Amino acid sequence: MLSRNNIRIKVLQALYANEMNPMDTIAAEKFLMKSINNSYKLYLLTMLYLQKVASYSLKDFEIKAKKYVPSDDDKKVSLKLYENPVIKALRDNDVFQKILKKEGIIQLIDDDLVRQLYKTFIESDYYETYRTTESTPLREHQYAIVRLYMTMRESEVFDEYLFDHFPTWDDDESLVYGAVKRSVRELPQNDQFFVEQLPNSEFVDELGKDLIYRVLRNDEELQAMVAARLKNWQEDRVALLDMLMMKMAICEFLYFDSIPTKVTINEYVNVAKLYSTDKSKRFINGILDRLMQELMEEGRIQKSGRGLIDE
Repeated sequence: MLSRNNIRIKVLQALYANEMNPMDTIAAEKFLMKSINNSYKLYLLTMLYLQKVASYSLKDFEIKAKKYVPSDDDKKVSLKLYENPVIKALRDNDVFQKILKKEGIIQLIDDDLVRQLYKTFIESDYYETYRTTESTPLREHQYAIVRLYMTMRESEVFDEYLFDHFPTWDDDESLVYGAVKRSVRELPQNDQFFVEQLPNSEFVDELGKDLIYRVLRNDEELQAMVAARLKNWQEDRVALLDMLMMKMAICEFLYFDSIPTKVTINEYVNVAKLYSTDKSKRFINGILDRLMQELMEEGRIQKSGRGLIDE
């Protein structure tokens, strides 16, 4: 679920938090791990909302079935969404349901929000087409749940709800979106779909934890290395996020032998496009390229394996 670049962003956020409220390395690592775990919880919560919203069709069916004089709309009520094989696989997966309970996800559900999202979806043109299609293939059932998810994403109320519970929602939205789509495509065949979305231990331990430790441990040296390469630019004028990204990149140059130097530079330039100023990407690229060349000439950059790709 989390790529190397996602981990870099999580580390950057932890380092920024450390600048605002200084922590020791242990506390900083805990901050990082909480952020990573929250991304996975967001994924679990979203999958549960898909289950709850789709399953609300059963309650809707039962309510309208009891009416003595049902309206034309009442007569259109259907259990098709409730019986959708993707949703049924979620409901029937005991291990998945236990994880939701263990992680405290179930109590986060807002029943009013579930009803509101369900109502919005069944009023859509797509739902009417889906409801009335006979002999629906699995692929269309999967697509229906993706469309339901898109309806949820477009809801300002749902967006605010997620942000209230997980302040990093804006940063995690795209990766949660990808994880949800992958899971829906794997259901109902793969009952371990949620395991495959767990954070990659290699990225978390060998990049995330080690990177934050290296930056904090070598902070003064890293600061001096950047300051020495600033031309016609005062050190205290460098944006904090830019400085943090350059420190992280230098650590990757020096201590992560399996990551190519050009990959490191490109990744931090891309992060700068998202999180810093318009001029930051060019500034960071220039400083890091100069530093890379000098460190290589000094023999301080020693790459191996995959890290030699761009040599």
